[in-house]
Amino acid sequence: MRRWITPLAILLAVQLALALSLAARRNPLAGASSDALLILPATVKSADRLVIDGDSAHVELLRKDGSWVLPAQFNAPADTAKVASLLDRLGSVKRGLPIATTEGALRRFKLVDGNYERRLVLSQGGKTLSTIYFGSSPGLRKSDARTDADHAVYAVDLPTYELPSQASAWLDADLLRHEAEPLVELDVTTGAHDTIQLQRQKGTAQPSAAWTDPALKPDQHIDSAHADTLAHTVAQMHVDDVLGTEVKPEWQQGRPAMSLKLQDDKAHSVDWTLSKPTSGDYYVLKSSAHPWYFSISGTLAKQLLDAGGRDALIVASKPAAKASGKT
Repeated sequence: MRRWITPLAILLAVQLALALSLAARRNPLAGASSDALLILPATVKSADRLVIDGDSAHVELLRKDGSWVLPAQFNAPADTAKVASLLDRLGSVKRGLPIATTEGALRRFKLVDGNYERRLVLSQGGKTLSTIYFGSSPGLRKSDARTDADHAVYAVDLPTYELPSQASAWLDADLLRHEAEPLVELDVTTGAHDTIQLQRQKGTAQPSAAWTDPALKPDQHIDSAHADTLAHTVAQMHVDDVLGTEVKPEWQQGRPAMSLKLQDDKAHSVDWTLSKPTSGDYYVLKSSAHPWYFSISGTLAKQLLDAGGRDALIVASKPAAKASGKT
């Protein structure tokens, strides 16, 4: 009996060592706990560069002096509030329970290099902090996702449509709006006509007298309804894209369809030049306050041109009624 004690003890020790080894091993394809964050908030907060790839498009966002810009768009300003909203979401997204944990699943769910719906890369100082892959959507306002440190697929509360890869989707489209409020004077030049100098009157109770032009003839007045429409369209200006910082002949900026001079209540003025390119269903808008040339939709440009037309703004005054006397 004694001769079996030593071999059995050795066998027991081997079994215990094997059990401990198996317990200590972590399956590299196992998922994290359901309440674990997809990416640490500190990582998100420290990022100064974001790159989003997908849909045959690519956009880069760079943080400069506390704001975000689009380097490939001539450093035009990005919608900082939109970028901040995305970063807030990223810092709070949880993994949830893993829905797949095999290498084949990563490819099937389109969550690998060369095969993904979106890929988001966060960097700081040129060093990659994290790469997140987003695949097809498993449900409303969700998408399949994993980081480059994960080998499991998770359904997260961040749909891919909130990660557009087109630069125009991240552009600060309202960049020109602050130039148009509050307006006290709006000079309009269309075609070969003389400039109409629209001046907003204060303290009048008559809507028809809200705008005037000191150069008008006595039998003319400004149609304030059209002037208000023009001022409102200017105030709601929405740009679609950045075309560059150097003018191109085909933009025809030297033959503008409309020129505007905007002046606020502090005597600050900005010049806008609107032109129709030789081809394409868009217009080019240049503001003297910025180095960029913007494209705006043909629909918005038509609204400006219709409201700012001379025939729309200047109308004939009705002759004053003659006073009748009694005999």
